[in-house]
Amino acid sequence: MQANFAPPRPHLRPGFFCKHITRCGILLLLSTPASALRGQVRDADTGIALSSALLRVESLASALAPPSQTTYSDTGGAFSLQLPPGRWRLSIEHLGYTATQREITTPVDTLLAIRLEPRPLLMDEMVVQIRRAGDSAESPAFVERIDLAKEGSAGIDLPRLLEKAVGVQIRRYGGLGSFSTVSIRGSTAEQVLVFLDGIPLNQAQGGGVDLGDLPLAGVESIDVYRGAVPARFGGNAIGGVVHIRTRAPGDKPHLRLSAGNGSFRTRQLGLNINGRRRAYRYSALLNYGASENDFRFLDDNGTEYNANDDQYTRRRNSDFAGLRALSKIQRDWRGHRLQAYATFDLNHRGIPGISNNQSLHTRYDTRRQASEVELFGPLFATAGYRLKAYRLTQESEYKNLHGEVGAGTQHNRNTISSHGVRAEINTLLPKSALLTSFAETRRQTFQPKDLLRSDQQRRENRLGTEIEPPFQRLELALGSEVEVPLRRLSLMAGVQTKRLDDRFRGPNASVYSQLTPEREKSQWLGSWRLGLRLKIGHGFALQGHRGHSQRPPSFQELFGNRGAVIGNIDLKNERGNNSDAGLVYRGAGFLSLAEIAYYRNSVDDLIRFMQNSQSVSRALNVGRARLSGVETRLQTRLAWTRIDFNYTYQRAENRSGFAYERGNELPNAPRHALEVRLNIEQGRHSAHYALSRESRHYLDRANLRPVPRRLVHGLGGRIALNTRTALNWEVRNLTDNQIADLWGYPLPGRALFLSIKQNLFTP
Repeated sequence: MQANFAPPRPHLRPGFFCKHITRCGILLLLSTPASALRGQVRDADTGIALSSALLRVESLASALAPPSQTTYSDTGGAFSLQLPPGRWRLSIEHLGYTATQREITTPVDTLLAIRLEPRPLLMDEMVVQIRRAGDSAESPAFVERIDLAKEGSAGIDLPRLLEKAVGVQIRRYGGLGSFSTVSIRGSTAEQVLVFLDGIPLNQAQGGGVDLGDLPLAGVESIDVYRGAVPARFGGNAIGGVVHIRTRAPGDKPHLRLSAGNGSFRTRQLGLNINGRRRAYRYSALLNYGASENDFRFLDDNGTEYNANDDQYTRRRNSDFAGLRALSKIQRDWRGHRLQAYATFDLNHRGIPGISNNQSLHTRYDTRRQASEVELFGPLFATAGYRLKAYRLTQESEYKNLHGEVGAGTQHNRNTISSHGVRAEINTLLPKSALLTSFAETRRQTFQPKDLLRSDQQRRENRLGTEIEPPFQRLELALGSEVEVPLRRLSLMAGVQTKRLDDRFRGPNASVYSQLTPEREKSQWLGSWRLGLRLKIGHGFALQGHRGHSQRPPSFQELFGNRGAVIGNIDLKNERGNNSDAGLVYRGAGFLSLAEIAYYRNSVDDLIRFMQNSQSVSRALNVGRARLSGVETRLQTRLAWTRIDFNYTYQRAENRSGFAYERGNELPNAPRHALEVRLNIEQGRHSAHYALSRESRHYLDRANLRPVPRRLVHGLGGRIALNTRTALNWEVRNLTDNQIADLWGYPLPGRALFLSIKQNLFTP
């Protein structure tokens, strides 16, 4: 009997059998029932749960295993992964902590407990804030973060956004893009420090930081510090600090477009690019915004108590146009990071004048360039360093050839330049105490030019530069701060000293006619602060702060002469003592945040711009002022509804030695301020209602020129058309109330804004 033997099939390729076996092995492995690996990530020192920790698993048993898996810990530090039986390498990373690895064998029956060791300041300032987000209660400072990712309204600008923070008042000259300043707890704009990605925007030239020419494009979040000021901001602010953070470059590439339109011929266009190339992360942004601001308002014709000649009219010469370009780049290596930042802002706008005497030709243009290079990382196991160098240049041109605003005809061009270097060392002490020591030097120059003086324009030497050197201020600051977290008690103490060397030079007859040919002044300023926070259980904590600070007069307050503002060369330094105490509750249920705080600030030789009968304001020391108040803040969440409630009662009292002023309210300091916001989120859509109320306040020290109370309603929302396109809408001043602000300048009535955002490319 002959055997039936089949020869090998010639079409079988080499390796076919191995490949077939490999595929079967993968299918067999994938078909193996997976078990859940569960655990929790906590801080090794404090035991606090860490959210957003990155966990990655890779197989150690076989190359046939499925690709690596990743997940993040939730707000309670918990995580879960579905893994087949086998040996795995688990890697855990979290910003601000030392990365670690573990080898595990699945299935694991018990809950995996992971403790990460803190790694001090191996990241930029934004990351430090994110790390503190889980334990912000550890700081005695009263700080509020405004996250723009939660703000879906189309018409929001930076001043309007800041108005939502408790204890904050915004003063402006009109509608969108108008000159706007910020006050915290009744302070002046000069007493509030404003930072853009760590770069100080307050200049020796003064006048407060104009928020109206700071676009919102590219901004990720805003931190508002009331009272206590961290060491990284210098710690010498009587009012507080506003820190504006722009978005950091990310690993995922994207290309986004945005466009908007609204009332008063408002329009906006934006482009944002983000990505990574090899070891470099980068982002770039270009944004354009403009508005005619020709809103309708009630003109009293300069006769406040005679309503017979009141009539509605259009705001004139109130237009603005602004352009922002921003770029960032980062690179990491061996725990260190080098990052560079540059922004360019260009603004062109009109100055409309007061309501009953509108200007038609007065213009104010600004150009700002800011750049920063920062390097930070570890020095050794328990210490980190941070080195920063920055440059800020701003040129402003004020053109009032018809003498429509203020006193006299003017055409000035002022150039401000600031260069600074900062070094910081952060050391982790026993018991998780953190010691921060810093040194900073900054040079500011201020070059005024009167373009109406033809002889000044011709006075140039053979090198082509002007004879007069700019006004100059040199600063050297040294300081230290320590934070000590105990079991239930957290302590903070800081001290800073600053030396100022001022040099003012100019011709005998310059734009600042009060200025002598040469004047130099040197002085030392000191500040200190103490704070504590005591946990009393069940989410409640008591916290308080006390501090002392000083502020020298700015160039604007000393020598100002633009529009309706003039300076005073005889001003003294302001000296402030501030203290606050409050009860804070943080929870995970219906009431997520409750805060009540009492503050009391006293300022000697307070500097204020006071309006006189010629509608011109002059800087004066009003002697002594006492500012006190109560701040309340609530945040509730139930299912898809969230309510934010802010209320501030304050008493800004003039305590000067003049009998006719003593006991009066300080100008531009309303006694009651209320902000309520109702948010409704359902799936990809959201809507909100906002109510803002501000009580009557005064323009002058005699309390004879009141600004009526105002009540403003607003509606807004977001509609997700698809996964890449979203439509935002907002209606401001829903009831079309006729309201006024700083020095009686009218504000817009009802306004509608629409914007659309499109992600052209996402990974």
